[in-house]
Amino acid sequence: MLIGFAFLFVLSICWPVLSLAQSLEILNQAKKEGEVILYTTMTVRDFEFFSQAAKAKYPFLNLRHVYLSSGRQVARVMQEFRAGRVQADVLGNSPEPLLYFKQQGVTGAYRSPENANLLSGAWDPDGYWSGITTDFLLTGFNPKMISKSTVPRNYDDYLKPQFKGQMAVNRGVPYPLPGMVSLRGEEQGIAYFKRLSQQDLRLIEGYTHNVNMMAAGEYPLTIFMQVSKLDAMKRKDAPVDWVAGSPTLATISTVAMLKNPLHPAAAQLLIDFYLSLEGQRALAATGKIPLRRGVNSESRDIDQLIESGNLHVLRPEGGYDRYMKIYSDYLGIR
Repeated sequence: MLIGFAFLFVLSICWPVLSLAQSLEILNQAKKEGEVILYTTMTVRDFEFFSQAAKAKYPFLNLRHVYLSSGRQVARVMQEFRAGRVQADVLGNSPEPLLYFKQQGVTGAYRSPENANLLSGAWDPDGYWSGITTDFLLTGFNPKMISKSTVPRNYDDYLKPQFKGQMAVNRGVPYPLPGMVSLRGEEQGIAYFKRLSQQDLRLIEGYTHNVNMMAAGEYPLTIFMQVSKLDAMKRKDAPVDWVAGSPTLATISTVAMLKNPLHPAAAQLLIDFYLSLEGQRALAATGKIPLRRGVNSESRDIDQLIESGNLHVLRPEGGYDRYMKIYSDYLGIR
């Protein structure tokens, strides 16, 4: 008993030293590697801001950023994986594709020490992904084209005849489908989405392009749209506003390391930075909603939505490829 206690006591004293030694070893190895390659859904503009913060801390590290929408990233990664080598170190996407990559043996486990500072449930218990930001999927509208009083207020409103042909949705991710399945169950969720797909939805690639097109007057409404993109445009006095559903679907953006990364130490360093105080503040400054405790977003309206507790968090439960196929089939995406 005393021997066991003495061992734990010594370990508790030595552990910070061991962790520091490990960090120094990773840092030195990352300096030798010199670069890290990231496939991500983060736009070039947002990544430039994040990259500046990372370079300030790690000036020796060249961050090679490859922007790909979620669906295109899945296609490219699986093509390269089947060819024998994914040409990246870190992947940034929603957790559903990263869960799929985990199931296919594409990604490897890495438990960042920074996970302890994230909100509960914001990382994979097995270490295959860590959450970096959250976002809320709701209704965006152009107030020059439709009044706030007539905007759809709930998911069943989307099915009303007056909104047929008036709504856009991101074609690249299937969130509306698993979101409704999560809220209403498999049978009713799929039945709902089948009815929604008959509303002549405008299919737009990517959230950023979606909100830009709406602000330009291409359509009055966008549904299951990221509030971070909408609120950023609203704060710039663009003709964009938003209303939250009840409950509001909440998603998380995640990062993962390849199973055999080209630059393993630099990959760990990049993931750690994403989750660090500096990294989370840099992400918040781009208009994203951070997951680290104690770091607020750039919008008081968004922070109030978080505080309301009227959120339904979408968690990866498998079946991403199946939901993507159903989503694409119903929307006629080829």
